[in-house]
Amino acid sequence: MKLRTIALATVCTLFSLSLSFAAEADESDQPCQAYLDTSNGTDAEENNCPITVGKFSIRGTFSNSNWQASFWAWEPAYYILYVKNQQDGSTINLTGFKVMGTTSRPQYRFTDPDRNLTYIVTFRYSDSDTIRFEIYQNDRTIVNELLARESDKLIGGP
Repeated sequence: MKLRTIALATVCTLFSLSLSFAAEADESDQPCQAYLDTSNGTDAEENNCPITVGKFSIRGTFSNSNWQASFWAWEPAYYILYVKNQQDGSTINLTGFKVMGTTSRPQYRFTDPDRNLTYIVTFRYSDSDTIRFEIYQNDRTIVNELLARESDKLIGGP
């Protein structure tokens, strides 16, 4: 009888844990939602996919042998992406506030209308030292690379 009680308790505990993990997984798959709330006379950013949470921050400079990118918020709902092509030295400074993706993989999107390019920075809260850097032109992938944290310092900015 005692063994049966222990087995039943173990099964109930495992079932309970699996439900809690399922609930967390569902929560992490919520779409990112971000907007500027001016209803109280202040510019408050409402964002369920922020770039800084507690000790986590994706603010900084990331690079690999091909690209270097700095990413930060200048003020609420105003983000800056500074990109340098490590091969030819060309740079671009983009601003915007288009937050997409999910709460497990937020995406910040910036557009260069002159060249019809979309730059995307994607990150995970489990890894503040890596971003995915993508460039698209007319829905065609031009760049899709991982960039590692170089430093907390910013290039092309304050």
